[in-house]
Amino acid sequence: MATDTPVIDTPVVRDAKSHPYFTQKLNLHSLHAQQVFDRGFEIYSNAVFSLSVVLRIVGSDEQASEVEKIVDERLSNAVADIQTESTRLDKLAESNGVSFEGVSYSNPKQVEAKISSPRSARYVGLITEFDVMIAKLDVLWLSGQINDSHYSRAIYEWKRRLLRLAGGIRTLSVRAMIAARKKAQEAAQKKGAGEKVTEVVDDELESDEAPLTEEELLAASEASAVSDAVDEAAAV
Repeated sequence: MATDTPVIDTPVVRDAKSHPYFTQKLNLHSLHAQQVFDRGFEIYSNAVFSLSVVLRIVGSDEQASEVEKIVDERLSNAVADIQTESTRLDKLAESNGVSFEGVSYSNPKQVEAKISSPRSARYVGLITEFDVMIAKLDVLWLSGQINDSHYSRAIYEWKRRLLRLAGGIRTLSVRAMIAARKKAQEAAQKKGAGEKVTEVVDDELESDEAPLTEEELLAASEASAVSDAVDEAAAV
């Protein structure tokens, strides 16, 4: 009597895509800059990589460029505001005879940033500017030119802003990917080739983990708001 041979689905293992990157080492002196790097850099870096590289495959160069303009504007505004605040602190120190030289930190940290897109390097630069500004705040506080309340509030607000910048760009990236995927699938269905396009999209999005479904992407987008709230609560 013949028996049915069970059919075993063997998963196809595909090598992850090989993308260029370099590692940038930087010394962060303040705890607050270290926290921003630890909590925000990877989130931000993954998001801008998706925008710079993956979105151009899933969607179009025009779509990616439009979103990148928003990212660049947010980054430029943050850098400009930190530089403006640093200049204000310089004037405050000068008017009170305070020197920024000689400040030391008990636990400076060297971190390694994996630079996988030009905008990753810009966020590293932003964190470096933030670390310098915090050092000025620290000196002015230690010298009694800034009271405890103002000092704590200023650090909290700036740290929250940089972390929310990373979380906001992650949300922007997720929503852009969802929109591009829908557009590509709708266009493919009109041509009767939906399955083929889906395979191409998933192939380009692949990493060491399985590609995200639309529901997972939406969940990630919604979760980013919760993550921002957690970061704010832990920021001080």
